Amino acid sequence: MDKQLRALQNLTDMVLDVERMKLQQIALAEQKLGKQIRELDNEKEKRVAKLSARGGTDTALLAGADMRWHSWIQQQKCLLNTRRAALLAKQEEQRLKAQKAFGKNEAVRNLLEKSAEDARMKSGRP
Repeated sequence: MDKQLRALQNLTDMVLDVERMKLQQIALAEQKLGKQIRELDNEKEKRVAKLSARGGTDTALLAGADMRWHSWIQQQKCLLNTRRAALLAKQEEQRLKAQKAFGKNEAVRNLLEKSAEDARMKSGRP
């Protein structure tokens, strides 16, 4: 019985490790998207500061390129935020899977400890 429980413990350890790794990968991808969004915001802020330093106008603004660029930034942010929202939903699903794997792992660990304790009691050792 102990041999089977130890094998099951090894299996639940591996499953838990895999689920945690998947969760970590999703979290990293979400952080990367957040960083990209912040970079777009920073570039936009730099452009506004640069424009203010030049008296509120320059060639790009006069040619309409500034408006197109701001529109492109908004489109990119919308796209990145949509991807980020999907990742956050996926992250929640994965968190639940990892939580379930943790519960199974703990249950097997408790069974193994109880089995070891029962064996000690039968042998007369405290």
